[in-house]
Amino acid sequence: MDMPSGWNWTDAKHRKLKATPTELQAIAGRCESLSAGEQRKGFDHAMRVLSEMPVIAAHDDGGDDAVWIGLLADSGAYESAAVALFPPLTTFNGGRMADGSFVAQVILPSGAGANSRTARSFSMALVAALLRACAREAIEQRAAS
Repeated sequence: MDMPSGWNWTDAKHRKLKATPTELQAIAGRCESLSAGEQRKGFDHAMRVLSEMPVIAAHDDGGDDAVWIGLLADSGAYESAAVALFPPLTTFNGGRMADGSFVAQVILPSGAGANSRTARSFSMALVAALLRACAREAIEQRAAS
């Protein structure tokens, strides 16, 4: 059984979020503020926003991306769960700073990118950067149309 590598982001209609860029930024900030013991809450917020899009791909084994990502988060594999949220071909990096905070940068396939600079865990830095990149992508798409 192959585990999905990320949400089904391939269809442009799936990229439309109901959440505004301002709301995505607020959720990203909330994720950054969560302690290591509260990471699951961050995934709940992110999954709620991302699941507004019809992006959950059904797989031959009957599973879907949200279930796999939830299982990863429930088992404590938070970094893997965060990366599983990324669209295919997303570029990302990050690390731990000397003061104990975590940073991450995410660049979506569209070229829209963003970062997180003050997260209390690496997984929440990744999620926050993803949400901010989605916000930026929405702003750029709106400006282009």
